[in-house]
Amino acid sequence: MAGSDDIIARAEEALRRHSGTTRLAQRAAKRKLRSVRQRLGRIALLTLATVIGVFLWGLMIGPVGVTGVIAAALLLVVGALALTLFPRNVAGLASDLPQTELAMLPLRTEEWLFDQRKLLPPPAQRLVDGIGVKLEILSDQLRTLDEKEPAAQEIRKLVAQDLPELVNGYGRVPAHLRKAGINGICPDAQVVEGLNLVDSELARMSAQIASGDLDQLATQKRYLEIKYQGVE
Repeated sequence: MAGSDDIIARAEEALRRHSGTTRLAQRAAKRKLRSVRQRLGRIALLTLATVIGVFLWGLMIGPVGVTGVIAAALLLVVGALALTLFPRNVAGLASDLPQTELAMLPLRTEEWLFDQRKLLPPPAQRLVDGIGVKLEILSDQLRTLDEKEPAAQEIRKLVAQDLPELVNGYGRVPAHLRKAGINGICPDAQVVEGLNLVDSELARMSAQIASGDLDQLATQKRYLEIKYQGVE
């Protein structure tokens, strides 16, 4: 098995293909901005509805009074806090990915992966950026792929099972053992090597879908070396 330094060096070489890439972060920032705008829009609608409600109450029933104004203000504050603290658009769990619709699977995986990014060593974080770009491309390609195709099953296994298992397995290793290693095995190096393999597989799958070679994609059993002893 290659040494930790060799693995990191190979990863750095692969990262040159994605040098300076921030598209994953940019897309996450856009999602966050869109979520903020949606929440602000809902708060504005709530404010408008409250004002109209108070006006109609006073017009049709009777004066609202100080108590009514205070009650309406409290209702508005509570509603605004609820919309702020409990946004609808949040990253899902890894356990949700296997049940995700195929066409939406790359996007949901990208969102989940970005949420895990900060837990990974720097070389792995940059690989995650490159994987995010490939997932973005794959998302468009999968819109016309039948769920029942063997090729779809291979993609689902890689994206919804193998990739989350790799990242979650690394996350279960105590932080002080990730660099030092366990029984001669370095989790930092292994997660980098695993992500490098995932990156290569996604590129291969995308190219084969683009060429229409689904049979080769479905039958080429290239098992990823991402279930390392000592990572769990």
